[in-house]
Amino acid sequence: MDTEAITTRKKELRSMLRAQRRERYGGQDGARRRARESQQLLEEAEPVIARIQALLAAAGTERPLVAAYHPTPTEADVLPLARRLAELGADLVFPAAAGAERLDWIRWDGHSDFVASPGRGFGMEPAGERVGPDALARAALVLAPAVAVDRLGTRIGHGAGYYDRALTQVRDSCEVIAVVHPSELLSAGSLPREEHDIPIPAVLTADGLVCLVTIDGAVTPHVPSQS
Repeated sequence: MDTEAITTRKKELRSMLRAQRRERYGGQDGARRRARESQQLLEEAEPVIARIQALLAAAGTERPLVAAYHPTPTEADVLPLARRLAELGADLVFPAAAGAERLDWIRWDGHSDFVASPGRGFGMEPAGERVGPDALARAALVLAPAVAVDRLGTRIGHGAGYYDRALTQVRDSCEVIAVVHPSELLSAGSLPREEHDIPIPAVLTADGLVCLVTIDGAVTPHVPSQS
């Protein structure tokens, strides 16, 4: 596919996937399903929690920085996990509008309320201290939102490219995990990937933590479509 065709295909997929998400997780029945799955997601995140606990034990006075996000009402609910990591002592930051093509990051203490973001297309953000757009350079863990991820590690986001730009800053030691609903982890090759799209090495759903990294440490390579 050429660039224009990939962009068009992404828009079509994003629209379809969002509609499927609304159908499954919208309304009262969907909200109850999402609430049940949020607790399952927390249970399946035990290896992630254990890693942060190990970093806390080894870090002394320096707390590991964890980036999370405030989900929309139909996104997989990552807040119980974020709250648990904050309770353990991790330094939680959430994305915020910065008035440019980069995200800013705001500290969250694990219990303070969120407020509506002034940025167009942004949802809720903490009312805490802003730590700047380069915060992910210090991150030990990034819990990233996505509309879907396929088993080649290709992520489709909300279309603005904020996370693709932000993830270029992370260290090799940083663990990057996309958080989606079980049905949004798609078969290999389901999503088109452009050169600027950052591959995702792991996905967390209510069904489990799935590693998309090969034994040599590389994300499963993407084979471009010939169509």
